[in-house]
Amino acid sequence: MILGWILLFGFLLYAIFISPSDILEIFRDAEEFEIKSKNALYTSLSYELLSSGVWIFILYLFKNLMQDLIAGPLFTKLQIASFKLIGQLIIFITILNELFRFVYKVIFNKRIEINFDHFNLWFVIFGLFLIFLSKIFNQARIIKEENELTV
Repeated sequence: MILGWILLFGFLLYAIFISPSDILEIFRDAEEFEIKSKNALYTSLSYELLSSGVWIFILYLFKNLMQDLIAGPLFTKLQIASFKLIGQLIIFITILNELFRFVYKVIFNKRIEINFDHFNLWFVIFGLFLIFLSKIFNQARIIKEENELTV
């Protein structure tokens, strides 16, 4: 993921400062996006760079959450907030990806096309599961605090 992010960043810098025509030749026959202009190239590379940055941040949060779950006590406010934030970010970036694809095709390819991949649906379901898990952890934290008070 990080290597892909660095590669996209390199493409963006090369396209802006050195030769956009070389990069356009590489991406001209792309299956998902037909990149035919410099504006389309800059837009798609910039968006992919930002999207990859969000995914790297999600992985970083998930790594910290797993370390906290293994090392520390369960049902802390940090764990609850982490589950909720990761779920919200996954849903947000998945919806934003679909919205970007739609707007990109309307603006640069002059066509309206809506399709829903099952792959993206699984990301939304996983994000909803993490939000639901945060609610369960919150209820468990409340019950744990009540049990500690009664003992």
